[in-house]
Amino acid sequence: MKKKILVLMLLSLFLVPVGVWAEDEKNDYTSMGLRQACESEGISFNHPDYEEGEEKANIYLFRGSGCEHCYDFLTYLEAITEEYGDTFNLISYEVWYDQNNNELLEKVAKKLRDDVTGVPYIVIGKNSWAGYSESLNEEIFQAIQEEYENKNKNDVVTGVINYEKKFGITDILIPACFIIFVFLIIYARWKTGKEQSETIQE
Repeated sequence: MKKKILVLMLLSLFLVPVGVWAEDEKNDYTSMGLRQACESEGISFNHPDYEEGEEKANIYLFRGSGCEHCYDFLTYLEAITEEYGDTFNLISYEVWYDQNNNELLEKVAKKLRDDVTGVPYIVIGKNSWAGYSESLNEEIFQAIQEEYENKNKNDVVTGVINYEKKFGITDILIPACFIIFVFLIIYARWKTGKEQSETIQE
């Protein structure tokens, strides 16, 4: 009986990490920087001094490979890189051919309460745009500068990703309570059986 208790407890303990590993694998998102995204769409990127940095504003672009309006937005960013490239990074997620990236888009849109039916979907701080046209350039540029100057970055996308990766209290308590519950039931049955056995012997 003691061996059965030990085996059941060990099996219960293995249930938790297996679920966590599966979730981590699911959340494997693939992104490109500005240079890579431009080059993947055939846009010349002649800015050898451009580098990404933590102090810059993050522009998140959810795009489709070959999407015309995504191409236009990347072209706009390339055009302002020479003068303003020291203020922003681009993190680009291709969503037409990458299901994980598409799921991230849906989670971010839900967090920001946006109704997103296509791409591009652009997020800068707490600001977002579902779609792109040149008429948005001034608004987007202003959002870049505000986020760059903001010491406490409003990085919603990173917040969504980090929330998925960390353990919540319920992630620990629920499996722990289940293990304790199973152990108590088995122990109670074992104790009852032992007492009955002792009574018979007497």
